[in-house]
Amino acid sequence: MVTGELRSLRVAEVASQEEGVVVEMAVDVGMRVEAGQLLARIDADRLELDRQRTRAERSAAESAVAEERAAVVRWQSELDSLKNATALGASNAREQREVDYELSQAQARFARAELDLAVFDARLDLVERRLRDMDIVAPFAGTVTRKLTEDGEWLAAGDSVCELLQTDVLRVVLDVPQRYLPSLAALARSGEGDGKLRGDDFVVEPDALSSAIDITDVRIVPQVDARARTFTLVGQAQNTEGALAAGQSVIGWVPTGAVAEHTIVPTDAVLRNEMGTIVYVARAQEEGPAQAVPMNISVLFELPGRVVVAGSGLRAGDQVVVEGKERLYPTAPIIPMLVDGEGLAAGGAVGADEAAGDD
Repeated sequence: MVTGELRSLRVAEVASQEEGVVVEMAVDVGMRVEAGQLLARIDADRLELDRQRTRAERSAAESAVAEERAAVVRWQSELDSLKNATALGASNAREQREVDYELSQAQARFARAELDLAVFDARLDLVERRLRDMDIVAPFAGTVTRKLTEDGEWLAAGDSVCELLQTDVLRVVLDVPQRYLPSLAALARSGEGDGKLRGDDFVVEPDALSSAIDITDVRIVPQVDARARTFTLVGQAQNTEGALAAGQSVIGWVPTGAVAEHTIVPTDAVLRNEMGTIVYVARAQEEGPAQAVPMNISVLFELPGRVVVAGSGLRAGDQVVVEGKERLYPTAPIIPMLVDGEGLAAGGAVGADEAAGDD
């Protein structure tokens, strides 16, 4: 068994790209937000006026482009006419050179007008972008953990409006003793070749919950802490129901040996007394009620609500006592009773299972 904690995959102080007065703070501490949802809005009146002016200047530049295009068409037509007249002997070379010069000037003015229009297009795009940036939105889905500004406050570019914590997916961090690194590294190599460990090989349980959580993308961080002599396993856990939180402690069970068949009994069936570590098995008799027979076991490792044990007299399918075992003695008569919701025996017995596990 190892210990660890849950951490957020992403924590960000969401910042403003523009300066101005906050006119709307749309979130509060503890609020859940989706990616793209509005967090705060900055006064955009001045930028709106700048957009109107830029649009007017662009319209003027567009008119200038049309005017210069018409001039190019006119001088090109004039030049074509002179070329035809020259071919017929009705014009001279000097007139043709003058018209050609006017055409070149018109083409240059037309090119400059097009560049001016492109400048206003870029300026308008910039104003539009700045207007969009006046609405500060969530970069990812998460929960607001700190509120860093209020309505009426001035924000400079780069100032933060709130702290956002990703909560739909959490990182699971387990501290594992360094002696288990070779076996886990071998397990990772035997996988699909991506260096990941199968989440199904691990059992992780928050201290505050009785049920285990599913983890995926389990990886080894190959760096040993110099003081604790532990290395880190990291994985991811879905938090769709919101029952998990960053900073929450967890306990985990990691595979440290070869895959083998083991016997699993409920934790409540294990009794430690002067006879050692035992479980009481309900043995049917030819006549009369079943008898409680103590079986010495060795606890190999624990799972949530279950214990993996070794014992020569314990067989898969045996019914073991989970309630009232402290009052029993060898060969005591018992009547097995089913436990509600478990399908197992209470005041009496519960079945021992046999499953694949790791030493």
